[in-house]
Amino acid sequence: MSHAWNRVQRGSFLIVGPLGALACVLALVTQWNSMDSLDRWALPALASVLLGLSLLLAVRRITVATANVSAFAATTGYFLLALGHQFIWFVPTYHMLSENTYWFSVLYATAFIAFRNHHAFRICAVIFGLSCAICGFNLWHLNQSGLLNYRMLAATIQFLLSSAVLVLAQYAVGRLRHQLDQVKLAAYLDALTGLPNRRYAQHLMERMIKHHQAFSLVMLDLDHFKSVNDTFGHQAGDLVLRETGRIISRHLSGTQLMARWGGEEFLLILPGLRKQESKQLADQARLELCGYIFDEVGQLSASFGVAEWIAGEALDVTMNRADTALYEAKRQGRNGVRVAMDDGRLTRMDLPASELPGPPVVLAAPSQMSKGADYFLEQIQSD
Repeated sequence: MSHAWNRVQRGSFLIVGPLGALACVLALVTQWNSMDSLDRWALPALASVLLGLSLLLAVRRITVATANVSAFAATTGYFLLALGHQFIWFVPTYHMLSENTYWFSVLYATAFIAFRNHHAFRICAVIFGLSCAICGFNLWHLNQSGLLNYRMLAATIQFLLSSAVLVLAQYAVGRLRHQLDQVKLAAYLDALTGLPNRRYAQHLMERMIKHHQAFSLVMLDLDHFKSVNDTFGHQAGDLVLRETGRIISRHLSGTQLMARWGGEEFLLILPGLRKQESKQLADQARLELCGYIFDEVGQLSASFGVAEWIAGEALDVTMNRADTALYEAKRQGRNGVRVAMDDGRLTRMDLPASELPGPPVVLAAPSQMSKGADYFLEQIQSD
């Protein structure tokens, strides 16, 4: 489950949980004199459960999944018990269902917030099935007792039909949202490598600039890649591109992102990193890449150009400095990293990070799998 989905669930529960407890308390206060025996003990118990889970989640003593499942199970149990119980005390007297049934719509809607769309649909189908069984059994019992009338039957049928329509509508909306996410993802995805494409990279950098978020860029280009296609064929070249994306992505973490810029050229977007930190990351990636043996092709190298965005600078200016640094690395013999200074000058290719402005940084060991892909999906869904 993605971090974004967890945040949505956590925030939703911390709102819905206390509101649900408040609703229980208000029902106790306003309807105590006319309240049946089930509600007098069940509502305080449900309010306590919801508040307790909200507090435990707020202090991070339980997970969002545990809170959701526990609260949903407790609430569902109460609603189903109340549905069956009202056929004993309410329906024979008033010839209709009580206001308690209104909350089934909230229960169904909450399911689609707390759980993934297909899971929520299955859960709601089970609840709806139990509701039908409870209503059907009690209507049959009332009919056997000679107490069933048209108004009771009509109220029950309307309750069940409205529940079915609500569940189906929620499911349809969820499917539509999923399809829209897939269309948006396809528009921002490079089909060959599975990486974000140039369109998304530009979109992300423009948004970072708009919000004045510091970042650095690393442009990299595979050396002599044309000869790979000419010698081994485009299928081998495609394999090299995919493997390059996988190898370089292992050095990224958090919100850092790798995109395919075009052809054999890639772009690393590194939020919050200075140019000396970015050079260290690029050096580590360069060393692993040039030591890797590609099937059929053997060893390859890449050239890297690093640039740091300067506040107030247009994106194309930053990109141009990174591109210039990249081609200077090519000119200097390839398989190297060049850093563009803020004034447009280039460092020497062998300049150590300790001689660059700012404190030296010790990078963490590369992760086994980039988190950039998760961040990419989260950002796509939030746009």
